[in-house]
Amino acid sequence: MSRTNTLLIVLVVLAMVMAGCSPAATPTKAVPTAAPAKTLSFAMVTDQSGLGDQAFNDATWSGFEALKKDFGVTIKVVESSEQAQYVPNLSTLAEQKEDMIVGVGFLMKDAMNEVAPQYPNIHFALVDSYVNQPNVACIQFKENEGAFLMGAIAAYMSKTRKVGFVGGMETEVVKRFEAGYRAGVMTVDPKVKVLVSYAGAFNDPAKGKELALAQYHQGADVIFQVAGLTGTGVIDAAKETNKMVIGVDRDQNYLAPHNVISSMVKGLGKGVYNVGKLVVEGKFKGGSYRYGLAEGGVDIAPSTSKNVPPDILAKVKKIKQMIIDGKIKPPATLDELKTFTPPTLP
Repeated sequence: MSRTNTLLIVLVVLAMVMAGCSPAATPTKAVPTAAPAKTLSFAMVTDQSGLGDQAFNDATWSGFEALKKDFGVTIKVVESSEQAQYVPNLSTLAEQKEDMIVGVGFLMKDAMNEVAPQYPNIHFALVDSYVNQPNVACIQFKENEGAFLMGAIAAYMSKTRKVGFVGGMETEVVKRFEAGYRAGVMTVDPKVKVLVSYAGAFNDPAKGKELALAQYHQGADVIFQVAGLTGTGVIDAAKETNKMVIGVDRDQNYLAPHNVISSMVKGLGKGVYNVGKLVVEGKFKGGSYRYGLAEGGVDIAPSTSKNVPPDILAKVKKIKQMIIDGKIKPPATLDELKTFTPPTLP
């Protein structure tokens, strides 16, 4: 065997020995990655006024927008044009396994009572009414407290000593507004007359305007409207006659800056946000969540200072504190209004 071949054999053997002595390759460990958190999806079912009502539904939707901004939740809305759609709208969203479904308005009470028990693992919320279901958070307000302040403003601002109230439908909630408003008026001046009209609907601006014009023509110079989309017609009437009007649910001054002298803002968005936050945190619990002046659930609109003189606004704020302190208890029903004794104001 030649020396060259011998050298080659030696090199091959050495290579094989070296390979056998080399440490085994360490397998690469997969770095565990956390599964992305499920994006929560929240949905809202409107009442018949729908989005764009400049009041109730729009104010509620603002809570959804805040939840999306703060927690990245997906939000969606299903609009209802008639009450017959409430059950199917709620049921469809429940079948889609939405993480929270909010029904807007007391007219959805029966539908919520029907649908919620069928989907016990879905979080529901109902605005402005109460159902005794463990998976339904009921967001309610002490409207009579805020309406009392609107009555005080109307009585202080009126020059004719005649003011008005235009409601949407004659329901428990709207009657709570009426009772508080009328009590506020009589507390400031028992001689101020209150004209009261109901449109029979929350989505009829033409009817709202008709009723408001009639009250203005009868001498009212301030009207408090609690009528949803119907209330935009009341505001149109105020502009047409250059009279004063008080808005509801949200600050409506932007609709008629010189005519909407105040608004009773209602924390609809805040209420929805608070319940949605509980869902995000895994702390959701059914039951009643009620907000009044003390909780910041109802209040005087910030724009009030644009049209109400400082001295009157100061008086109204003192009345507000008296309510918070329990020195004034605004009536919540018309029966309570009958026995209400106006307190002496400072």
